[in-house]
Amino acid sequence: MWYDNVSLKTDYNYISSRIRLARNFDDALFPDKLSDAQAGQLVDNTIFELSNMSTDLGIHTSAKILDRVSEIDRMSMYDRKILNMTLAKKKTPTGIILSDDEDISVVINGDDHIRLQTISVGITLYDLLERANKIDDYINEHFEYAFNEKYGYLTTYPTNIGTGLRAAIVLHLPASTHSKGFSKLVSNVGRFGVSIRGLHGEGRENFGSLFEISNPKTLGISEKEIVDTVIKVANQLNANEGKLRESLINEKRLEKQDEVYKSYGVLKYARKLSLKDALSFLSSLMMGTADGLIELTNESKIYALMIGAQSSNLLKMTGRPLNEDEIDEIRAEYIRENIGDLK
Repeated sequence: MWYDNVSLKTDYNYISSRIRLARNFDDALFPDKLSDAQAGQLVDNTIFELSNMSTDLGIHTSAKILDRVSEIDRMSMYDRKILNMTLAKKKTPTGIILSDDEDISVVINGDDHIRLQTISVGITLYDLLERANKIDDYINEHFEYAFNEKYGYLTTYPTNIGTGLRAAIVLHLPASTHSKGFSKLVSNVGRFGVSIRGLHGEGRENFGSLFEISNPKTLGISEKEIVDTVIKVANQLNANEGKLRESLINEKRLEKQDEVYKSYGVLKYARKLSLKDALSFLSSLMMGTADGLIELTNESKIYALMIGAQSSNLLKMTGRPLNEDEIDEIRAEYIRENIGDLK
């Protein structure tokens, strides 16, 4: 999967980049206005019309009807960043075309008729936008989009009207999270036209110290301006994180190294782990490997472990119902088996 290749360095704390495009068909009611029969027909027709996408675009994909997929599978797709929570819980006819590496997805009749996503490791928004636009053009050859000369692409939610583009970068910011001025910094970036949210909670309760920077609006601003702004703010946050980490390493190297080795010890030998503890210790280990405080044989898999350790993914992996204590036990076992050894 795409997330198996996340690799961080001291001056490079970018986890992933993502582009999403929202589109609707000109000749159909918006998803929330369709009957189940109409929605089912739209999904089936769209999958049929796009059935040659793999051959035509050179992308290996498969199609699924999401409302026929188990809730655990859908929640697992949420934790793997394929679906949002609304789509994971949606019961009415919805489809998805998904690439083998899960770096490309086309959700059909979700929030909009089409929600196209491209995602990859690092800071690659322009490459992803080019890829998304190529797929978008291909879909538009088969379906005419709802488009207004004044307002742009017409979408279910007003915040997506315009370009219909959401650009996002995920950063690992463990030092920034614990700095005194971080809350103020997060508040101030809003004036640049971006928003910052924790992936696993908010503020100091964001376990894992992962933050997503994205554009909250798409109207009255070009695709280039959106991408440039998100990249600019992400670079500023990354630079600030780099300075804080450098200061910590210079002033408290042994203390920070001790924290990292303790985190590794817990992850390597614990028999039960809550999600909160797993994400916190994995974040510490991710920082330690990036800053050269510890070396592991499997360090590129740390972010993948954050995804794999989510409850829905553990339930999917075991294939049976688990209570909370059993999930914590399976989580610890999963991490022990995949954390790697010290070099």
